Amino acid sequence: MKPNRIIYLLVAVAFLFLLNACSSDVEPDRIKKFSIRSTNTGTNYDISVVLPNAYNASSLYETVYVLDGNSFYLNTDKIAKLTDKISAKYNKQNVIVVGISSKNDRERDFTPTIYESEGGGSESYTRFIEFELIPKIEKEYSANTTAKSRVLIGHSKGGLLTGYFFTKHPDVFNNYLTLGPSFWWDNYIFFKYEEQTRAANRQKNNLVFLGCGELDPLNALTAIEWNYRLTTFYPNCKHDLQILPKLGHVPSALGNAEAGLDFFFKNKP
Repeated sequence: MKPNRIIYLLVAVAFLFLLNACSSDVEPDRIKKFSIRSTNTGTNYDISVVLPNAYNASSLYETVYVLDGNSFYLNTDKIAKLTDKISAKYNKQNVIVVGISSKNDRERDFTPTIYESEGGGSESYTRFIEFELIPKIEKEYSANTTAKSRVLIGHSKGGLLTGYFFTKHPDVFNNYLTLGPSFWWDNYIFFKYEEQTRAANRQKNNLVFLGCGELDPLNALTAIEWNYRLTTFYPNCKHDLQILPKLGHVPSALGNAEAGLDFFFKNKP
């Protein structure tokens, strides 16, 4: 085996070990699971809901929606443990975490256009989230029903979808954690959407956190461009950008998710 391949495998094994070491299981009685079939996409989605510690049905909670909630590197349990820690740090009410599984339809669901014979299903998927999933969550759990109480977390093409919501469906979520976003998709079409919708959206009071790894240069450059546009054209938007040194696309995801959640809890009322 070539030396560089051995090094690569050792780094990968170390990274997976670190992920497992840093994660601990959420208490089982806090987890609620169900499957929902979308009439908009024609697909079944497994949903995992993690209720906050000391959940009280008479209180109203903010909600954090996690795309790729079944992924090994940024799953629902990891996000829930982070919200436990960070809400305690700021002595603020914890949140309901909603993880949406992605399987073979991820490429279709997270991308707005057909590009190199793939993708193009974002519009149907956003309708699933807005008109099917969110109403169910807010009916069955004590979730606040305002957009400012909802957070969307997405990584890679999931990060692209957070940008699609920001531009095309800005009244669904008010808070976005956009990690390693694939804004390069279809010749940077996200930035065309941003230009088309800027006048309508520029006065909104959003929270946007952008996170990438230093060794993920293409996605990092697009995140830097988005951060520049937020600074220049969206005066009421509170935003932050973090680029983690010496980390690539996947290894940077969890650290940036933690920083993004910290940004959210620090800035929320």
